Amino acid sequence: MPQTTNAQNKQPRKVKRRFSPQAAAILFGVIVIVAIIALISAKVNAWKNDGARYARSLSEQIGVSPETAEKYTKVELTGSSDYACVNAAAAAQEYSYLYESSKSVEVSGVSVPEWLIFAGTVNNVITEVTYYDYTQLKTYGQGVETRGHVDAAMINTGMDSAAVQEYIGFAPLRTKYTSEGVVETYKYHYEDKESGNLVSYLLHVSYLNGKASAAAEEENQFVVSLLTVK
Repeated sequence: MPQTTNAQNKQPRKVKRRFSPQAAAILFGVIVIVAIIALISAKVNAWKNDGARYARSLSEQIGVSPETAEKYTKVELTGSSDYACVNAAAAAQEYSYLYESSKSVEVSGVSVPEWLIFAGTVNNVITEVTYYDYTQLKTYGQGVETRGHVDAAMINTGMDSAAVQEYIGFAPLRTKYTSEGVVETYKYHYEDKESGNLVSYLLHVSYLNGKASAAAEEENQFVVSLLTVK
């Protein structure tokens, strides 16, 4: 019988395929491009849904007609909300026009727009713009949870909005613009260590020419409305 030689017993070695430097560079470039596109897309979507930016832009049109304001801000004002609860709210009855987020958030189990802008008019001229950030209430209806009381006395005259927000630790629930200035309202709650009760506060900060001019606070007696039925 013919004998099998060692050469015949040996199997051909598998050649490991490796990416060439050019292929690796192309793959890396594709990954970078995809990442950049995703980042730009996220930035654009965030920019489109930036209610605070729209409110600031619209506030610059105080003193002109709604039609003129729409032209320069690209904001399409309407007379009612897509949400029945917004239309039923007392605040909605005070304003002629509104502009709201296309995205929604749940507040106490009810869907509302993530943010909402009201525009008040007198003789077809915009006199005030009020912005609500309802994402502030998506976790707690009584506002942002804090460790304790936020002392309004610590807000010094001359602080700008960024400095005030840095001290408070979160953004305002409501920002109201008029020809006389700006008022930010912060809503928050905490557990009182002595009584064990939940305490909620509204903190109002007024600005003139971009600088804080006054700060005042009031306790939000939310439980009072729950104890009786009309």
